[in-house]
Amino acid sequence: MGGPMKITPSSRDEWMAAACAAASGLLLFAVFPPLEWTWAAGVALVPLLVMARRAPARMAMKMGFAAGFLFWLLSIRWLTHVTVGGWIFLSAYCALYVLPAVWLANRWRGGAAGFAASLAVVWCGSEFLRGWIGGGFPWNPMGVGLTPWLPGIQIAEFGGVWLVSGTVVFANALLAWAVAERRNWAALLLCALALAAVPGWGAWRLARLEKPARSIRIALVQTSIPQDEKWVRAKIQMIYERLRDLTRKAQGDPDLELVIWPETALPDDVRNSEHSYALVWSLCTNGTPILTGSLDTSVLDSGEPQYFNSAFLFDAEGRITGEYDKRHLVIGGEYIPLEGLIPWRWMAALGLPASISEGEEGAVFRAGKAEVPMSPLICFEDILPDLARADVRAGSRMLVNVTNDAWFDEQVAPRQHMRNAVLRAVENRVPLVRAANTGVSCVIEPSGRVAAHLSDGERRTWREGVLWADVPVPPDGAPLTFYARFGDMYGIACAAATVLWLARTFWKRRKQPKEF
Repeated sequence: MGGPMKITPSSRDEWMAAACAAASGLLLFAVFPPLEWTWAAGVALVPLLVMARRAPARMAMKMGFAAGFLFWLLSIRWLTHVTVGGWIFLSAYCALYVLPAVWLANRWRGGAAGFAASLAVVWCGSEFLRGWIGGGFPWNPMGVGLTPWLPGIQIAEFGGVWLVSGTVVFANALLAWAVAERRNWAALLLCALALAAVPGWGAWRLARLEKPARSIRIALVQTSIPQDEKWVRAKIQMIYERLRDLTRKAQGDPDLELVIWPETALPDDVRNSEHSYALVWSLCTNGTPILTGSLDTSVLDSGEPQYFNSAFLFDAEGRITGEYDKRHLVIGGEYIPLEGLIPWRWMAALGLPASISEGEEGAVFRAGKAEVPMSPLICFEDILPDLARADVRAGSRMLVNVTNDAWFDEQVAPRQHMRNAVLRAVENRVPLVRAANTGVSCVIEPSGRVAAHLSDGERRTWREGVLWADVPVPPDGAPLTFYARFGDMYGIACAAATVLWLARTFWKRRKQPKEF
């Protein structure tokens, strides 16, 4: 028999590396809701990068993963309302995308300017890949942390959220270099001056954004129906009554042009439900068109039903004048991967619902006295830059997000969702309005400023209510931003550079393993 197992105590260097990883994980968490310490975005990566410069490669990678894992565990803990296993798995998966930047920081042998620029590219490339691989999870990129600071996010009209992330990482890398290396001061100074030009230009751009002459008077209806009551038969009448009462309250404004309800506001399929359609018709013919989220059903030639998560625009005569089917579905929540391979008996035994079908393209509705062109985005579609951009290129001049965050908590997830949506307005220089079941229902200006949001007077944004707003909308012929015209060129270039660098590094590792 062997002797007792020996436990080797951690060295001082290991404790310092762990402390740096924990500091970065906590600072990254603090950048986003619920804390929203915007200043922390400028220093959150510094402890991690300093550690990566000084620690051995293996330790740096371990601590890089630990920092990312800690950040994601705290940041998306609202996911535990749906799945604890999914929360842990997704946190670990997202933490992997921190590793390329840590690896680069550890192995860099050049100067300060190249260090900061290369880290910005690799970090943004990793964020872009995280938002694309496997359908993507583009939640809380670094650029979103700057949304409360308007001068810092205006460059999104050129390179989207990825370019904003790049400037944040560039700043962190400069500070980390100054702390860890204490050399190349001239290069550091020049880079800092160049970085200062970004918010300087942003402030200049904000002062010159013109307010459009055209506007539309809207009312956002927030129903605040708990998720465990949305599809309960005994609650249907309560849902109808709340929609009716809130909408009639909204229609008390004689200048109102459009009422907007949240995602799946109705308890069934409005196109095929006599009761739901009767409710909408009675309210529309009171004089105000309604844009609402609802399920939709069609029947294939085989007789099999096909389900959609949709948005409908009803005119003042109760007719459907616009319809849209959600294009980007949520895995697990709206569709089951490889569902066709799962026997129906298993599906029934596990209680798995039938998958929602994907919509094929965006839609542009017209509403209001000025026939304002607007496009609906359902649920998390407002965090996907390519969808909003496609709608604006198709002629939309106002984005409308109908969503339901009642799956999660009342405060953190809805507020993070809203912050992630802000960049869509800046990227395309169009307003974004959000009608949420449980918050945050708000109006976001093309500058990224949250002009109005629904609150009960005690800063609670998840209660039922109505938000009225006059939304200025750019003219149909307004010029497109650089981002709207050319899309994610910066993000794609960063992703391509990151993949090529990783491939080259792994190839060299195969050829010269002793160097590692």
